[in-house]
Amino acid sequence: MADLYFFVSKRKIEDVVDCGLKLSEWYDREITIPGTSEIRKVLKALLNPRDDIKMLKDTNYQCIRLQVELEYCRVADATLYHMGQENSGIMEQYYKNIIPLKEYCFGTFREPEVLVLASVLPEYIKVTGAALDIPLLYENSEKLYLENLMEKQEELHKDSGNHLLYAFFTYLETKGKVTRFEDKDKNNVVFFNTDSEEYIVLRIS
Repeated sequence: MADLYFFVSKRKIEDVVDCGLKLSEWYDREITIPGTSEIRKVLKALLNPRDDIKMLKDTNYQCIRLQVELEYCRVADATLYHMGQENSGIMEQYYKNIIPLKEYCFGTFREPEVLVLASVLPEYIKVTGAALDIPLLYENSEKLYLENLMEKQEELHKDSGNHLLYAFFTYLETKGKVTRFEDKDKNNVVFFNTDSEEYIVLRIS
């Protein structure tokens, strides 16, 4: 079973607890699941309630925890879905990257969405409290995604992120935020902040 999160208007929370989430009523969209030719209704849920911090803080909504069999769960990249509304090529990539939840590696997508293919019965729904009832292993999906990218870059370059910082401060230089002084003999560069006396020393990448 997968633990997923879903936000419900507090006006409807009693009905959801009593009757469950009927797919025909609560579905987010209709899509063709990869590997099939069948168009299916899907309910959109989250792996982490903090993936939608705006809803989490909205006092008009209540976060609920769902327990769903893995066979009814697919994970997709919500960023690609939203961008795909304006670009068919990106939408094609969205569909190509939909995978079963049991195969998903946390941190793969910056904005993962879980597509639930079945109704959720009331006995598998729990209203969460302030502590969200069960511990969460990571802050949110975006932070985990970025941390994974940083780790991959470090494995590739093995320079403690120097190349990323160099690229970032070079960008700041184009905006007039820093000035650079280079020592090409020793392959060093110093970026001085134009608004303060702070500086950073890096290797030239």
